[in-house]
Amino acid sequence: METFNIQELWKRNEEVLQKTHQINIALLRELKLDKAKSNLKSLSWWSISTLIFYMGMATYGMFFMVQHWGVWYFMLGGGVVTFFSIWFVIASSIQLSRIYAVNYEDPILKLQRDISNIKPAMITNLKIVAYLIPFGPFIGIFVIKAVFGVDVVTVLDGKMMISFSITSIVLEILSLVLVRKLNAKNSHTKWMNWLLRGNGSQVDEALKFIRQLEDFEQEN
Repeated sequence: METFNIQELWKRNEEVLQKTHQINIALLRELKLDKAKSNLKSLSWWSISTLIFYMGMATYGMFFMVQHWGVWYFMLGGGVVTFFSIWFVIASSIQLSRIYAVNYEDPILKLQRDISNIKPAMITNLKIVAYLIPFGPFIGIFVIKAVFGVDVVTVLDGKMMISFSITSIVLEILSLVLVRKLNAKNSHTKWMNWLLRGNGSQVDEALKFIRQLEDFEQEN
């Protein structure tokens, strides 16, 4: 009888320990997932802000083109702003769709894969900037006219125009080099992570919490 009671107590103790362990795992999972959600939420706010800002820039760029129709460098500057702003809007929409597509109830491996897919979308922002670099002088003309109302081309002499052309060529070379470097294969390099600080680094932070959860579940 006494042996039976001891076995029964031991069995109940094991059940309690098992339930406690399951509760601890569930609480840890909730804690780590909440931290991952928080990081991706801050990233989504950045993408939303980018989306709204460049929608406004695209609209103004088109207005600027119409307003200065017939002046080729103003039309080109406005066209560049409009085109790249629309590109940023599309990129931000893709980023948001990937962020909101993450289902935190999915198994760990799928969750890791879905979160990892967000980072290449963030690298697209850097690529857009790289493609934009050669048009820097025309962006400058656009900004000076839009902000100060000054047609800077009319005050440039011959030497300045030559410098303008050389600068455009140098920026084109720089752009080509950067575009080749900015790809998903380099997403884990230190320099890429430095460029993505505050606008993409949240993905690595979220993955860190998911990996901690995975390690704990594997150990148990």
